[in-house]
Amino acid sequence: MAKTGFFDASQGIYLPKDSLTWDDLSNSPYATWDNWTRWYQNLTADTEVEFTTDIIDFGTSTTVVPLITITTARDGNVDTSAFFQDDKPSITIEGSDVSDLSSGVSSTTIDRSTFAYSNIGKFRYYRFTFNINSGLNTAPQGFTGFDITLNTEAQTETIEAFDTSTVDDGSSTTREIPLRKKYSSIQYVGITPRTTISDTEEEVVAGGGLYVAANYVADSYVSGSDASTSEVSITTVPLARFVSADTSSIVDTSITISLVAPNTGTDVNATVDGFVSGLPLVGVNAEGNVAKI
Repeated sequence: MAKTGFFDASQGIYLPKDSLTWDDLSNSPYATWDNWTRWYQNLTADTEVEFTTDIIDFGTSTTVVPLITITTARDGNVDTSAFFQDDKPSITIEGSDVSDLSSGVSSTTIDRSTFAYSNIGKFRYYRFTFNINSGLNTAPQGFTGFDITLNTEAQTETIEAFDTSTVDDGSSTTREIPLRKKYSSIQYVGITPRTTISDTEEEVVAGGGLYVAANYVADSYVSGSDASTSEVSITTVPLARFVSADTSSIVDTSITISLVAPNTGTDVNATVDGFVSGLPLVGVNAEGNVAKI
């Protein structure tokens, strides 16, 4: 990650660097000052300009989603935005709990072709690197600004009277419940069973009681009968557990839960209500900004 350009203060643009030297000044087409200051010789459709931000201290280790607006312009024409190749801009997001990001770094890169942001985890320190095509020799381009918001505002949804038997194929002890909204990170899931199930429990049957035997030295220390247990059927509610969330697809988002009988541990089905809270899915849109999908 690096800053591969330079800031032209007169135009307010971060532009790509060129490879010209003073020795080129006397050679055509650099014979005039205007040509020298406005002519590039090493920019092609494949060259890039890149800018890495300073490290952002969020104050505490927190899961966030980035919302980003990138502004660009062309050299000599600040009112004209940059032209992006199909995979540009690309944005690398890094996070760590180490203040200088020297270790413990998790990162991901998104662009307009693989646009959905894959959450990198919960961190305190974040850094961003922006990369675009640098334009051509006759029309170099660069950055004029970045607006970065580390968003923590959750979205929620409720699951109402979902019958888990409708997703029970008999091959797993878990049940997958589809969600309506799209998430980059699910932070809380609550499950409440509506219906009861059949289970068993051990019932204690009292014995005749124990007492010290009259001739305990010769016979035994105690006499009488012990209590016994028997298995009885009961009606109860299942134990619900959140197992995992699948946010990898922008088409199908789901949570996986487990329902078991509290005493036998047998997997069961029931009708459940649910509450889901998490950060919304974001990605690179057609304008090259990172926004909610």
